Amino acid sequence: MRPSLKRGGFTLIESLAAFAILAMALSQLLQGVSGGVRNESRADFLLRATRQGASQLDALGVDTPPPFGETSGRYPDGLIWSLSVAPGRSAQGPGGATLATSFHARLEIRRPSGYGETLILSTAKVKAIDPQQQQARP
Repeated sequence: MRPSLKRGGFTLIESLAAFAILAMALSQLLQGVSGGVRNESRADFLLRATRQGASQLDALGVDTPPPFGETSGRYPDGLIWSLSVAPGRSAQGPGGATLATSFHARLEIRRPSGYGETLILSTAKVKAIDPQQQQARP
């Protein structure tokens, strides 16, 4: 009986095809992981920006009159903000006394790294004016 010349193992083409399939699978896996990291980073930005921006807008005009016009700055964690405040309408009472005034605020928060991510918060506020304080003014 003659021994078979067929050898066991894979041919070069079979090995290359298997390697190509493995490379494509790893590529898809890495894209999924990097997409998850980007989404986590964006979620962190939105959470921090929303908390700080809402706090800033809540405090606007409470203790002092709102700063009409454009102002900007940077939060302690590095996020950059730009605030635009415009006066709204005033409500007049009997005798022409101003009872309430309103203003519109638009706050834009972005990352310093230039990813192009921006969060825009806007609000309209109404502030009641105490008539006794108006009479006390000269």
